[in-house]
Amino acid sequence: MLPHATTAQWILGLILVLSSLGVILVRKPVHASLSFLLTLLTLAALYLQLSAEFIAVIQILVYAGAILVIFMFVIVLFQDAHQKIEEEQPKSSKILLSIAGIAFALALAFLAKQLIGLVSISEELPADFGTVQAIGKSLYIDFFFPFEAIVMVFLVAIVGALYIGKKNDGTLMGDM
Repeated sequence: MLPHATTAQWILGLILVLSSLGVILVRKPVHASLSFLLTLLTLAALYLQLSAEFIAVIQILVYAGAILVIFMFVIVLFQDAHQKIEEEQPKSSKILLSIAGIAFALALAFLAKQLIGLVSISEELPADFGTVQAIGKSLYIDFFFPFEAIVMVFLVAIVGALYIGKKNDGTLMGDM
């Protein structure tokens, strides 16, 4: 057993693993989205256990709120496509599936080996750990250049998306 892991963290970890498996193993997209919601909420609970309250709130607001709603819109839009995909027979090679399964098992074994040697840090966390002020200081003072570089990447992506979406007649994405 890993040192200093509470029972609540083990339970949340088990729920997280099972709900993550539900995302990829469930056949219906709506059920997979609900499993994804449980995964995101469980991850937020783990953040709360680790004294990162701000990250937990952002996890719920951004991912469980906004991103999951977008996923649901995509599921509704492509519902017919999903039904047509289910009619097709899988064409995966059993050898390639076996190789992928073995590679996945080896990756899990390697991760387990790395986690077994992990030593818990017994230092006390700073008083402002995980607060909005500490994260803001870290973003805008300690990591200002990388933060601004990401902002520029997003700006270029938005301009590129607008350029791609522009039709030859000058309107964006059809008649608005």
